Amino acid sequence: MVPTLSAPPTQLLVVEDSELDYELLLALLARSGHPVRARRVEDDAGMRGALRDGAVDIVITDHTMPRFDAFAALRVAKEHDPDLPVVVVSGEMSEDLAVAALRAGADDFILKSRMSRIGPAIARSLQAATERRAGREAAAALAESESRLRALTRHLETVKEEERRRIAREIHDDIGATLTAMRFELVSLARQLQGQQPGQDPGQNPGQNPGQADAGSRLRAISNLLEQAVAASHRIQHNLRPPVLDAGLVAALQWLVQSFASRTAIPARFETNREDLPLPAECAAAMYRVAQESLANISKYAQAQRVAVQLFAAPEEVTLEVSDDGVGFDPGMLQATPGFGIRGLVERARGLGGWAEISSAPSRGTTVMFCVPTHGGPKPEQKSGLPSEDPK
Repeated sequence: MVPTLSAPPTQLLVVEDSELDYELLLALLARSGHPVRARRVEDDAGMRGALRDGAVDIVITDHTMPRFDAFAALRVAKEHDPDLPVVVVSGEMSEDLAVAALRAGADDFILKSRMSRIGPAIARSLQAATERRAGREAAAALAESESRLRALTRHLETVKEEERRRIAREIHDDIGATLTAMRFELVSLARQLQGQQPGQDPGQNPGQNPGQADAGSRLRAISNLLEQAVAASHRIQHNLRPPVLDAGLVAALQWLVQSFASRTAIPARFETNREDLPLPAECAAAMYRVAQESLANISKYAQAQRVAVQLFAAPEEVTLEVSDDGVGFDPGMLQATPGFGIRGLVERARGLGGWAEISSAPSRGTTVMFCVPTHGGPKPEQKSGLPSEDPK
């Protein structure tokens, strides 16, 4: 015969000034087959001492006592453990009292004339407490996971920005220098082949033979290709890490907006309430990248006639807003698309302790807002909520 394992007794703390009512409670629980290990206290000091002395699974408190009441007992219990279940017992039949007790955190309210309900009430309250604790633990685990995700996102953005800076520096120092040297050598070679005087155009020597003319033509073609390669290397350097960003975020955004307007012929204006805006390097870089990506999306998809970029600095935060009057989109489209681009934008902002939003409507343009704290780094409380998204 397999022995039956009995459940451990429930650790019960009874707040009751009547010894007779306490004994009656224990008798009812014994009759119901509910094993308990109980302790009785009568006031605030006794209750706090009992909670400190050992584990308590549930509190049963009388409503009215000479030196204490149920609401005071509820406060002490919730201070000790927000999830500690509390059942209020009262000889007074009052709906208002019952509602007030439940709102104050009681799990159940039982009349002394219906003490037969105490066993099921304890069972329900213990189960509810277990579920509350599980919910809190899950919420805490989720918050920890989100915190780690934001930290990882921030780290990845920092690493990516450092890698861009390194590549831009190598392009400038190695490839750019090599291309420039090749261009000088090519010009020198062309002059030697064509017997050209310094400062003379290679195509202006009347004494050159057809072979020299052909060589000069090919050298000019190679020179043009080198010019294109040099221009491409400069463009790639600016895209990876614009040197103007070292002059500050305001100057970098001014240059970016002017370059966008010149390249796309779309009128674009930049406005700011601060000419000098010291920000942590990672925050400034993130804002620049958001503006860069937003303007790239506008040039590809928006069909806009006007673009506005605004940078507003407040004492505690800095907000970037990029808006256009283009075709916009239906936010409902987000339900059918992954939208990782915008989710990445939101996580980038959260990783810096800020927030991001994108709003749009068909034929009403799109607005991107990206906000970070001036001190940099995440805050305990952050604005959240998945924004609308301009599909890529």
